[in-house]
Formats: sequence, structure tokens, C-alpha cells
Amino acid sequence: MLQENRSTVLFVHGWLQSKLQFAEGAKRLALAVTERNYCVVDFEPLATVELPLFINQISPRIATYLAGFVQSLSAIDIPPEQVTLVGEGVTAHLVAHTGYILAGHLGSIIALDPLGPFYTVGPILQRPQFTLDPSDARFVQVWYSSIGQLGSPIPLGHQNIYVNGGLHPQRCCTCLTKEFGASNLLTQLCSHYFVVEVFKATLDPGTDLLATKCHSYKHFLAGRCPMYPTTRVTNDGTDAGSFYLQTSCKPPFL
Repeated sequence: MLQENRSTVLFVHGWLQSKLQFAEGAKRLALAVTERNYCVVDFEPLATVELPLFINQISPRIATYLAGFVQSLSAIDIPPEQVTLVGEGVTAHLVAHTGYILAGHLGSIIALDPLGPFYTVGPILQRPQFTLDPSDARFVQVWYSSIGQLGSPIPLGHQNIYVNGGLHPQRCCTCLTKEFGASNLLTQLCSHYFVVEVFKATLDPGTDLLATKCHSYKHFLAGRCPMYPTTRVTNDGTDAGSFYLQTSCKPPFL
């Protein structure tokens, strides 16, 4: 049950993903950080349609419904400014559309490797209101892990976090790269979803995410920037800029 007058985080699972994608992390946070509400948005029956259909018809419907739900929370003293939406891939843009409908009053958005094709790259692009940008919430944090393939190559947030440079292929996908090649869809999905696993590791209250604020990945690799902590899945951090972190291939990755 939602508690009144508390900041609230809504996890929106990805296309082709189930409601369980963020369930365990949300449960851990709910047990450990009791002064906030943590919820999982479930649209699993609609998540298995073809991608163009999901983008053009299903996603706008869910975004509109979600915006209405966020607005309804004001009845229990939770205004949009106290709400964080988390989405990945296509649903990173879905939650952005929700923020657009709410005229940017949403507290924060956490976007995990927002999809590039159909949104920021390619011959056919969605209208701006359907694509993530910093105006969609008071604070927009974006994570990247498959730039050059499925992920957007354009910085889309106030705070942009690049996992292993944000580049495809991620080193944890080496076996698939050797077997199928970097352009194979399985290899692309490996890089795309890796950032989700890294992010979920940060949902453990005992895990600290440390990244480096830096001008570029080249400067980061050269060790020319100091270590700096980034935010968790809350809207209490407002440091803008580009952040970089290197990970291992085994949980908790950081």
C-alpha cells in the first residue's frame, strides 16, 4: 500500500521484459528504505507485441495512463515533483513521454540505455514529445551501455552515466562477440541489458555507486579526473555532466 506524503519510485519494465525485471530490487529497497514508496508498473501482456507497434501505439497509451496515475497520487499528498520514473530501452522514452504530459513537473527520470533507433538515430524518428530529453523532468539521469548499436549516441539527460564508456560491445559480451560478431542482435542485446544489471546492483542499499565526472572517456581512461559519487534511484542528486565507471563482469559489477 502506498504511504501518504512520501517520495515514490515507479519502475517500468522494458519491452519484451516481465514485471519481475525490477521486482527484487524494488523489494530490497522497500524493506531497507521505509520512508519511500517503491512500485513496479506491470504491462506484461502488452510487452510482447512487435517493436513498431509497441512504439507507435502501445507506448503512448501506457505513458498517458501512467501520467494520470502520477497525477492521482496528489490525492495522498504525493505531487509529481516527488515521483521518480525508471525505464529502460524503449520504456526510457515511455517514461519521458509521461514527463512531457506532466509538463516537466515530474521529480526525476532514470533512463537505462534509451533506445537509439526510432528516437535519436535512423531515417524514421519519433516526434520530440515521445523522445527523452532534459525537459521531461526536473532531473534526468541517463545510463549508457550500447552506443553504436541499440543505445542512443546522444546525451539525453542532465546527468549522463557511461558504463565502460557506454560503448558496444561491452566486455562482458566477449563470448557472444567472438561467436556471432558485434553486429549480431544477441550481442547487441547483451550490451544493451548489461546496464540494467549494473543499475539493479545499485538497488542494494549496501552498494555505493562511484563514478568519475569527466570531460570525456579519453580523459577518464587517462586518469585525469577525480572519483565522484553519483546518485541512487532517488531525486536527491542534481549534479549535471558526464560520468564514467568501469565494471567487472560479475555481480555486483561495481
